[in-house]
Order: sequence, then C-alpha cells, then structure tokens
Amino acid sequence: MPTIQAQNIRNFGDLKIHQSGKLGFFSSLVNDGTFNNTIGLAGFYGDVQNSISGSIQPNFYDLEINNDEGIFLQRTIEVSNNTNFVFGNIITEKYNNNSYLYFSATSFYNGESDFSKVDGFVAISDVQSFIFPIGDETYLRPLGISTEETLSNFKSAYLFEDATSDYNQITSKDSKLSRISNLEYWILEGESSTEITIGWNERSSLHSMASDINSLTVVGFDKELREWTNLGAIDITGNLEEGFITSMTFTPNLFSALTFGVLEDKSPVSHKGYHYLVTPNGDGINDFLFIPELSDYDYNRMLIFDRNGLKVFEQENYTNEFNGDVSSNIQAISRKTGLAEGIYFYQIELGKENLNIQGFLYLDR
Repeated sequence: MPTIQAQNIRNFGDLKIHQSGKLGFFSSLVNDGTFNNTIGLAGFYGDVQNSISGSIQPNFYDLEINNDEGIFLQRTIEVSNNTNFVFGNIITEKYNNNSYLYFSATSFYNGESDFSKVDGFVAISDVQSFIFPIGDETYLRPLGISTEETLSNFKSAYLFEDATSDYNQITSKDSKLSRISNLEYWILEGESSTEITIGWNERSSLHSMASDINSLTVVGFDKELREWTNLGAIDITGNLEEGFITSMTFTPNLFSALTFGVLEDKSPVSHKGYHYLVTPNGDGINDFLFIPELSDYDYNRMLIFDRNGLKVFEQENYTNEFNGDVSSNIQAISRKTGLAEGIYFYQIELGKENLNIQGFLYLDR
C-alpha cells in the first residue's frame, strides 16, 4: 500500500485509486480537485489527529480508519461501499451539521466499537433500516431507524449532554411524563416518518430515574410547541442497567432532541421489529435467537458482535442456533464460559440480492 506522510496533502487534480489499489494517508487531506473513486481503498492512519477539508467533496469507495486521535471532517465525505472502523473516531462538529460522513444506499460498515465510530454526524439515504454508528469520545451510542419510506434521508448524532438544559424541562400536559433524562440525547433529522431504537448503559443512570423498565419511553422535544412529548414505546428489552427501546412512528424533523423519559405509570409494551431477547435458561422460551424471516431465503450469513465491535458469532445458513455461546470458528473467546449478559448487535446477509438485516439483541442470563 503506498503511503503519504506530510503536514498536508492537497489535491488540485484528478486523484484516482485503481482496481485493487490502496492509498494510505498519515496526514491531513485538502481536496480542491476531483476525488471520486468507484473502486479501491483509502485509509487514514497514524497517532496524530488529522483532517479532511477542501472546496470539493471527496467520494470514497472503501474507507478505513486506524488513527489513535481520529480524523476530523471539515467537510462532508461520501462512502459508496465499505467503511472499516479499526481504531479511532471520525469526528465532526456537533453544533453545525454541515460536515458529516455520508453513506449512500449501497454502503455498509464494520468494526464499529467504543474505540472506533463517528463522534458527530452520519447521514444515510434511501434505506428502510439502518443503525447509525455514532457516539461520543468514550462510548458507541447507536441509533437505529426503521421506515416504510423507500426514498428517505436521515442524519443523526449523539451528545452526552443535558438536553433539558438546552431545550428546557417543560413536558406536554397529556404526555404523562414524570422524568426526562438530563444526561444524554440524540439528534435525528429527516422528513420521512420512522421508528427509532436507542439503547442505554450504566452511564445513562436510568436506575436513578425509574424503578421499572416498563415505565420507560422515548421522548422528543417538539420544535413548534417547545415542550417534551412522549413518542411511545413498542419494544423494550433489557434491564435498568443496560437495554434498548423502540419508539412509535414519528417525523424526526419535528423534534430537536430525542432521549429517554419515564412515565407516571407502567405501560404494556408488545415486542415488534428486528430486536430480540435471548434467555438461554432451558425453559423453552427465547432460549435461542429465532428470526422467522430467514426461512424465506435460500442463503443467509449471520454475524453477531459485542458492544466493542468484536465478532463473537458467525454462521452461514443460520437456523436458530445462537444461545449465548461463541461459534466454533471464533478463537478469541473461551467457549466454556459463554458470552456475558448484555447488548449485542447482529447483521444478516440474505440471499443472492445481498439484502441486509441489522438489529440489537439482549442476552439475559
């Protein structure tokens, strides 16, 4: 792989990466020329924070980051194929959404973790389900969307900040809300209606807000009414230390911020969507990860990752075998003890069409 190391690399011309080509940057890139690759890998490496800037948007085919201090985006970049998160964050401004990592409809990513993700804004277009690989400096804090719209555009970021300080603490009178999280919130932009899935961890401190997981809900700050509104919950999985929740359908552009709320009373929630609970205790209920849609396809490939992006399970033509144990071809983890309780992410490749299903599962021991 050719590498370029200097204070800045400035492209004035027509920069191309040819088939099987790999270009490694150990410096900042200033793009004032054509950088519109339909093949090849561009990697950003090193241990000093570098940036991508310039007057013209660079378009990458495959992108890789392995930089301890991250890469700061001073302008939008597009990836049309794969983004490989190895180590370090892709960073953008969080109070100005003009620069972001843009995934086209054909894009995918892998390796996202607490150590490598987007600390800032990510955008996606023309997909019906997607999990944004976003977070802050410390944690991966993804947000998942699920929409019935075929033509859509969404943009999202996560902030470990007090949304009630930024947007006040007034709640809608008919919302039946007793508390609003004052530790973290997500921004989601988009004109298409969608459900969202957000998760919490110990840092979210939901145990200090609620005594029962079934009193949790998703809330949004209504831009027009200037108050917090209950966006409902159709799926809650986990416990007060760690879990995830799926909202009812809403239009993101109507809301400035999204976070967790607590209802005055518990609310019954029906399981819905591509998020699952696995409880391998031998009682015959949720002992294995069962996804009925897989039987509709001649081929599938199941991948399961822990919250740090480590692959813990992989199987072709999966038929409901996962029960919390590591698959036989994963050597990095002991198969004797099984996987720890908590949140995991799965990705399934389906059929010759290379369709993808992504989602969350909670392993409860």
